[in-house]
Amino acid sequence: MIELLVLALLILFFSILFDVVIGEPPNRIHPVVFIGITISKLKTRFISKNNKIAAGCFFLISIILINTVPLLAVLYLLYIAKNTILLILFAVIYIYFLKSTFSIRGMGTHVNRIINALEKSDLDSAKKYTSMVVRRDTSSMDSEKIASAAVETIAEGFVDGYLTPMFFYAFFGIAGAMVARVINTMDSNIAYRDNIHYEFGRCTAIGDSITNFISSRMAPFMFSISAFLLGIKYAKTRIINTTDSLNAGYSIGAMAKVLGIRLEKSGEYIINPDAKSPGVNDIKKAMHIYYLSSILTLLIFVIPVMFVLFVLHIFLLF
Repeated sequence: MIELLVLALLILFFSILFDVVIGEPPNRIHPVVFIGITISKLKTRFISKNNKIAAGCFFLISIILINTVPLLAVLYLLYIAKNTILLILFAVIYIYFLKSTFSIRGMGTHVNRIINALEKSDLDSAKKYTSMVVRRDTSSMDSEKIASAAVETIAEGFVDGYLTPMFFYAFFGIAGAMVARVINTMDSNIAYRDNIHYEFGRCTAIGDSITNFISSRMAPFMFSISAFLLGIKYAKTRIINTTDSLNAGYSIGAMAKVLGIRLEKSGEYIINPDAKSPGVNDIKKAMHIYYLSSILTLLIFVIPVMFVLFVLHIFLLF
């Protein structure tokens, strides 16, 4: 049993190392890109159904099964073979797919482009790079609105793109991390409030809210500890979700609080309205908090949870 825990920790370590050193795999072999392809290829078969809510739920289940069951079957067969070469192959595949469920370096890559453009006063490039990470229209944004969008992306991306997959990996192994990634990817693709997707994407939107419910409320804790360790002083006030999202307001509100800035999405919400508007330095601080929070998540939560589950003999590698 101890070998199982050691293997799981090594897989976790090398998946993080993969992300930090190499970054994202090429699109043609990226598991998340494949998830997107299965969504786009199969969506028309389901969305045309009369009962769009039921069709959307069945679609969600189908995409989850397509993107997890074959992987789990292959990993299981490799693991039970008890062959050294096959076990190494098991670990390599596991590391590759686990890494695909989260992204630390990728966030920095996207945000640094925005930072560099703002520092050069190249507003057009800053708008273009911001449009790659947010759904909102960036054409009329000034530098403060761009900085706000970047900080919000960092805060919310920490939950969606890192904390939630790590949370589910700690409890349910690669199966949990992959299901969380599939649901998040589907949310980005079909959970819109337009006439076509509102009912069809409702099941996915609810699923995304459920998977991120706990982790979104963990994020303020991680941000607060990181800010303290980084020497960032802030007012210790209660975080209230003032957004329409069930979860997003907690991480965004926490980041606004620890940085002492005002965050605004035009026409939808203003967080910390009496604070100063954000600038480039605030984006940089938010990224520092993001990186440190990623490390703390492993040390404070993921590894301890895995150890406790191991002691209780209910640790799940798959």
